[in-house]
Amino acid sequence: MAVDTIDLSKFPISEKPLAAFPIFAPPAGVTTLNKPITREFDRLFFPTKEGMILLEGTVYKTFLISETGKEWSLAYVEKNYRDLITAAGGLLIFQGKVSPRELDKIKDEATYFGEEGSIDYPNNPVKVYAIRRKDGDHVFVQLSGNSAGAAVQILQFPKVEVKH
Repeated sequence: MAVDTIDLSKFPISEKPLAAFPIFAPPAGVTTLNKPITREFDRLFFPTKEGMILLEGTVYKTFLISETGKEWSLAYVEKNYRDLITAAGGLLIFQGKVSPRELDKIKDEATYFGEEGSIDYPNNPVKVYAIRRKDGDHVFVQLSGNSAGAAVQILQFPKVEVKH
């Protein structure tokens, strides 16, 4: 992550224990549409009030749908993730649609658009959460959906090694 992409010092530090990556699981009655993408290292864009930022770290991306025989509720999924993330010390840092102008700025770098778990920025609002950790391993989560399903992306930065 480039140091000047977002000022993490403005976020409260969470020392609450986190589960193993991907940290947050879908709620009961919700499953992944296909096999989630998990990469030890990748780059993802996240919307903020200042614009899209590019972050690097361990990545998890997937589409979520209701299990067979269950009704889909985006509100249920959003509430579940919000409750899990805020209980872990996270906070909502962005909510809304991303402008076509912002998407145009990143289109050449966002080569992962269209793969499993991609966010439909032009058509659906997105919620972005951040969890600042004392010793690194900060977590960013973005969630977006509609009346049929949702996409969730989780990124955790690796701890920064300090060289003396």
